[in-house]
Amino acid sequence: MLIEAFSEGKNPSAPHANEDQLVILPGRAFAVIDGVTDRLGTRYDGMLSGQYAAVTVKRALEHLLSAPDADMDGIAIVRALTAEVAAAYKAHGMAEKVQKDWNLRLSAALALVLVQAETVDVILVGDSGVRINGEHVLRMEKDLDLITSILRRQAWPVIGRKTADPEKQEQISRRVTWHGTRQSLEMVADTLDADDMALIERLAIEANIEALPHVTQADIENLVRGGIVNAQGGYQNNASLQLGYPCIDGFEVPQHMIKIERFPRAEVETVEIYSDGYFKLGDEFGVAAWEKAFAEAERDDPAKIRLYSSPKGSTASLWADDRTYLAVRFRN
Repeated sequence: MLIEAFSEGKNPSAPHANEDQLVILPGRAFAVIDGVTDRLGTRYDGMLSGQYAAVTVKRALEHLLSAPDADMDGIAIVRALTAEVAAAYKAHGMAEKVQKDWNLRLSAALALVLVQAETVDVILVGDSGVRINGEHVLRMEKDLDLITSILRRQAWPVIGRKTADPEKQEQISRRVTWHGTRQSLEMVADTLDADDMALIERLAIEANIEALPHVTQADIENLVRGGIVNAQGGYQNNASLQLGYPCIDGFEVPQHMIKIERFPRAEVETVEIYSDGYFKLGDEFGVAAWEKAFAEAERDDPAKIRLYSSPKGSTASLWADDRTYLAVRFRN
């Protein structure tokens, strides 16, 4: 068995702030856990909520699967991890607050590969991905993320007409996607005015309606106007909404939102697990190939407004997101 792994935070100068976590239990399980970036600066044990969420899920998963008699399916594992996050709220006196404010919640995406006697099982909750044998890619795409990414793409040239500073352009574009077009103008007053924001809103709604004809205009308008902070949380683990998406956050993950696929163990030669900081997949197995693809994506579209879609772009000092890659070759 060959195992390769790599992880780097969005801020390379602050590796301790990386919100991605790895689980490596050879012969039993492999996982990448992506903590959802904190929206309000909430801290648990000194860590921002996204990092604390990932660490909590990592520790719980390792404990669950390290027991000699561990025999759990994907659904049971997700339920157990959910219970661990719920227990963390109680331990920190946050149980009532997180019921009322989704931005205070601990949230993490999970891509887990279970190695069973006869099968290799893939369990996905969120938008991290898994590639089997270098060709079969499993990932849960979220229209909700595409809406805020298109919002940022439409905001980008409007902001560019007001500032020639690429760092400023990135900063303001993130504020627009983060807080929406109906945010207080005080947050962007040094660059944008009311007319600019109205233009961004109109362009973003029109572009999203064209790109996502199956999504209701009401949902598009809600996300464009409210942004990630004010609107996205209402869709998390919400099975009643078209744009509902799964996340491990201490609240029930609807079972149909948990993606599970099973492969005959004898047919699986390689498994690659990655977080969404990789905008381009490696051409081959291994860290070197994936880092080459990452460098190409950063060279070709650092702002993530042409070739790749993202609510955030990279700058001279920050990547768009944390990235983690874990690869296992079972047979040489």
